[in-house]
Amino acid sequence: MKILLLEDDKLFNETLQDFLEEEGFALDCALDPYSALELTYKNIYDLYLFDVNLPYESGFDLLSKLRQSGDTTPTMFLTSREDKASLTEGFEIGADDYMKKPIDLDELLLRISALMRRQVRNEKLTIGEYSLDMLSKTLYHGDEALDVTKKAVELLVLLLQS
Repeated sequence: MKILLLEDDKLFNETLQDFLEEEGFALDCALDPYSALELTYKNIYDLYLFDVNLPYESGFDLLSKLRQSGDTTPTMFLTSREDKASLTEGFEIGADDYMKKPIDLDELLLRISALMRRQVRNEKLTIGEYSLDMLSKTLYHGDEALDVTKKAVELLVLLLQS
């Protein structure tokens, strides 16, 4: 699973990156919204983790642009904003989840898992006689399920997305 992390606090960015990579996620990290936007043009992500208070423009502004362009990638805001108006704004522009800092890393993992369970895009990928069920991570040859490890399927997905 590939995540785009947008967080301008370098230390927090590195902490999240280290933690999520240890948990098996592939990450691209950006410190500003312009770099993050450029990464969205070059890569396909399963999840966006965006801070709200950023240099140049807010995470809300970036997500609004992405949603207007048709990008439906699940998005979670990680923010120090605690007011109800910000929470409302985040969800109204298309956020799927919203966590207030300080972030509990175990809770973050639970929320990421919940978002991924609800994700239904790209359910089945077909290449010639082979098909890959993205939800169950099962590879088929015709109608026959192949005995392939989950790790091998995840590697196949990464190769196909690059």
